[in-house]
Amino acid sequence: MTNEDLEQELRAANANRAILYYLIFDELRRAHGEVEAATIMKAAIYRRGVETAKPIKQFAPDRIKELGEYHVAHSAGGGRIFNPEVKRLDDQGFEVLNTTCPLKEAWQAYGLTDAEVAKMCDIGSAIDYGKFEGAGFRFECETWTPDKRGCCTLKAYPGK
Repeated sequence: MTNEDLEQELRAANANRAILYYLIFDELRRAHGEVEAATIMKAAIYRRGVETAKPIKQFAPDRIKELGEYHVAHSAGGGRIFNPEVKRLDDQGFEVLNTTCPLKEAWQAYGLTDAEVAKMCDIGSAIDYGKFEGAGFRFECETWTPDKRGCCTLKAYPGK
């Protein structure tokens, strides 16, 4: 299997995850309303993010520059899946724009409206909140909106 084949499989796996997120959200929304559905989805996705935090805990609470270097070096598919663009990398903050996102692209290809894609990006960002907060950092995520280039901007800062 070639690297290109592996990359395509990784993209397909992320697209599948995106569609599952949407279908689960849609079923929850029908049963419990949009607010409750989003709350439940975010809680579950956040929990999974916390479970994935172990590799970056070594940098907590304040080795931000090393955290950023590690994050970019370990970006999915050698960086070709999310194509991270570092906006800031110093001792006080790490900010990276994911210029591409297979989840966002899958939601768009599935036919979701821009508003629905933005909602799903917000819900999906819970995994990053769980990962970075679970490791001991302060974290913010600027999720995608229709007027934004790329996708989400992840922002990590020293924790307490």
